[in-house]
Amino acid sequence: MRRRTAIALSALTLAALAPAPAAPAAEVRDGDRTTLPGMPERLPPGQECTTQQGRRTAAAPWTRGALGLDQVWRLSRGRGVTVAVVGTGVSDDPAVLAGRVKALGAAGQDCVGRGTFQAGLVAGASLPGQGFSGVAPEARILAVRGTGQRGEPDPARLADGVREAAEAGADVITVTAPLDGSDQRVRAAMAAARRADALVIVPAAADSVPSGQEKAKPAPAAPKEALAVLDTGPQGVRPEQAPPYTRADLTAPGGALVGPGPVGDGKWTASGSSLAAAVTAGTAALVRSYHPTLHADQVRQRLLAGAYPGNIPALDPYGAVSTVVPDRTFTITTGTKPVRLAKDPDTAGARDTAYLITAAATGTILLVGLLAVILPRGRARGWRPGRYDG
Repeated sequence: MRRRTAIALSALTLAALAPAPAAPAAEVRDGDRTTLPGMPERLPPGQECTTQQGRRTAAAPWTRGALGLDQVWRLSRGRGVTVAVVGTGVSDDPAVLAGRVKALGAAGQDCVGRGTFQAGLVAGASLPGQGFSGVAPEARILAVRGTGQRGEPDPARLADGVREAAEAGADVITVTAPLDGSDQRVRAAMAAARRADALVIVPAAADSVPSGQEKAKPAPAAPKEALAVLDTGPQGVRPEQAPPYTRADLTAPGGALVGPGPVGDGKWTASGSSLAAAVTAGTAALVRSYHPTLHADQVRQRLLAGAYPGNIPALDPYGAVSTVVPDRTFTITTGTKPVRLAKDPDTAGARDTAYLITAAATGTILLVGLLAVILPRGRARGWRPGRYDG
């Protein structure tokens, strides 16, 4: 409890110093006053692939302290766990991801940069000279294409990406856009994930309101087996104009985040629920690494049980890894004899004996006191009877 209070106070302090949550493509300043460019969700027609290198910074993002990452890394860093990022692809050009990205098909190329940013949030390495790190810096990334090459939304490809990731052996799967739990293709993908014992973590809302719409419709409800995550900013709340949602199981940092781009070692900024889902996927990797015998649904339970309580629980990586979660699964066997409790022992005899001993001891004490008075007086009179002056 003391640890959680300290982290909460730390988060509030950082929130007071940090910039307000930015729009997904806006620039923000980090702690060392470096202006970071905004990572796009998709590329507009005519725009070339993202080739800028971002901007270098040694400052630690606000999420590192708010999530207590330095503390949880003493227990787990995600080693041995593979997290699939289903989105625009993932580049292993950034040093924080180099050598730890496996791609299915063309997913090793990220024209937009959003998938690389998400992968960095999940598993970016902790390197000397920089404050940035992913939540699970020793996890591995499986890149799966879930959008068009330029980030165009494609629900069918997104669902297929979840299935492909599960069949390829991913332990945790996160996606770049909400999944519709009523879609048959999504249900088939979730069935594949269940068979593969992979935990699917999805954004509860879109990252931004589509261009030309004043108000977006709420994102569809995610499949019940998936963990739906909603984004919050440094102040612990969502922006007033944030895209609406239908159901959320958990909240996690998703505003004004810092991460890598597809080229070089510079850093970018972005916001949205898909990024909160990536942060949560990194936490799931920490849990699966520290508790390798747990099944996907048990990891999901840990993420919820270890969270900060609220209307929607808030992600706590240390709580998820270290909290003792009671095993709620048990079997009632019928036809067995009920357990009989032993009868209370008959203590009446012992009680009577105790009374007799107490009475005898009291009488002896009184007799000794009486003799102590009578005997001296008797000796003084030569044992002659006294006179009664009536």
